[in-house]
Amino acid sequence: MRIRRCAFRSRFLAFGLMTLMAFLLAGCVSVKDSGTDVSSPPPVMTSVMFDANYRNAEIYVDGEFRGTTPVSLHLPAGTHKIEVRLGGFETWERELVVVAGNDTRVAAVLKTE
Repeated sequence: MRIRRCAFRSRFLAFGLMTLMAFLLAGCVSVKDSGTDVSSPPPVMTSVMFDANYRNAEIYVDGEFRGTTPVSLHLPAGTHKIEVRLGGFETWERELVVVAGNDTRVAAVLKTE
């Protein structure tokens, strides 16, 4: 009878240790693919060509200066606030919806102040 109890205890103890190790290891594992987190894919970038009726107009996307016309930028899909500025002209403002995979052209017509 005594031998049976020891065998049962050792099996129970081994199962308990294996379960504990599995829980501890599960907390240490993260899923990565080539150093990047696979749970958040990179945004799809789309080419947007900006031009204006006057060269060297400043392009602002979401309040950030991105270059002067004519210029091609890669923007993520979504809605963006576009501003085209040039000294002596009214600021040209629009809301641009960028659709993934659909290259877009924006042509601003600047008017004198």
